[in-house]
Amino acid sequence: MNRLEYLLSAFALRVCYFLFRLAPVDQNKIVFASARADVLEGNLKHLHSAIRRERPDLRPVLLLERYSYDFVGKLRYMFRLVRGAYHLATARFFIVDNAYLPLHVAKHRKGTTVIQVWHAAGALKRFGVDISAQERTTENRFVHRNYDYVVVGSTAAIAPYASALRTDPAHVITLGTPRTDYFFDEDALAETRARFFAKYPELKGKKLVLYAPTFRGHGRKKKPYAGLDFAALRKALPDDYVLINKNHPVLDVHSEKPGDYDIAADSFDINELFPIIDVLVTDYSSSIFEYAPFRKPLVLLVDDLESYSRNPGLYIDYKTAMIGAQAVDTDGVAQAIIEGPFDPTSYDAFIEEHCHLMDGHASERFVDWFNRL
Repeated sequence: MNRLEYLLSAFALRVCYFLFRLAPVDQNKIVFASARADVLEGNLKHLHSAIRRERPDLRPVLLLERYSYDFVGKLRYMFRLVRGAYHLATARFFIVDNAYLPLHVAKHRKGTTVIQVWHAAGALKRFGVDISAQERTTENRFVHRNYDYVVVGSTAAIAPYASALRTDPAHVITLGTPRTDYFFDEDALAETRARFFAKYPELKGKKLVLYAPTFRGHGRKKKPYAGLDFAALRKALPDDYVLINKNHPVLDVHSEKPGDYDIAADSFDINELFPIIDVLVTDYSSSIFEYAPFRKPLVLLVDDLESYSRNPGLYIDYKTAMIGAQAVDTDGVAQAIIEGPFDPTSYDAFIEEHCHLMDGHASERFVDWFNRL
């Protein structure tokens, strides 16, 4: 979205919102909105389930529309945001997991409470208005306003989230990350494991290496990181190792050429894979926070650490405060996977600081807090 598109969209949504405010607030309406996916997933999915279970008096409305970058897609998305503006004007509660334009173009009415639960489990790479000036897009300059509360996964995330999302630290609430409750649901874990090995029976008894880096670029220019040589890594790994690729959810699942890795597990959520895999290879992905409590080997391919630390920037010093083994090329990744050594106790301080509320009760804490609003 360029500046002109933003200004036109903001004006249209602002007009629609103030017209919709003529309708009364529905005290039983709770909205779950996301521009990241067209299905209920992540924190919103877990909170939706918990609230429906504990608060049957509330009527949920789902606004799940993935943003599109082509012209027709943008128009279609804009019409959907008009519907979003209507629900914002008439809902008692409005919960989001990312930027959502109708929220940011005008201050919502006092009868509505807006809660940002974000989509990451901690603060690793800079985001929101904290992104460095070189990376800041039009959206970054204008969005992330008007949240009543922001929910975070640890006390370490309070300051970064308050800054990145323009919210008073007193309104950044530490409750945990709802989607990590999945790790403590034995039935769900067993179902996922059965589904995974039913799809990939040849992987039973193998050592599973998951490659899941964050993306590079913005908007249409988003692309997977190209720093890992799949063919070289596959050649370096023993035969009992399997190389699994997992694209970032904002990327096209076909961003990588088939055959460069053993399997592509894009039909599984990354949190579904963590209990199953043996090694994670990533870079600056916030999935590190969710993976850490498993105390399994972690390899970080960070050949661009110096430049990435400047742009978009990091909240955590990789040289002093990050867990895992760091590598600058594919050979280093292979060596770290095969040779180690790995000491699970080296994760203790990191887990205590960033993951202390990953205990299976984040959704429960949210509902308890929510009921007191």
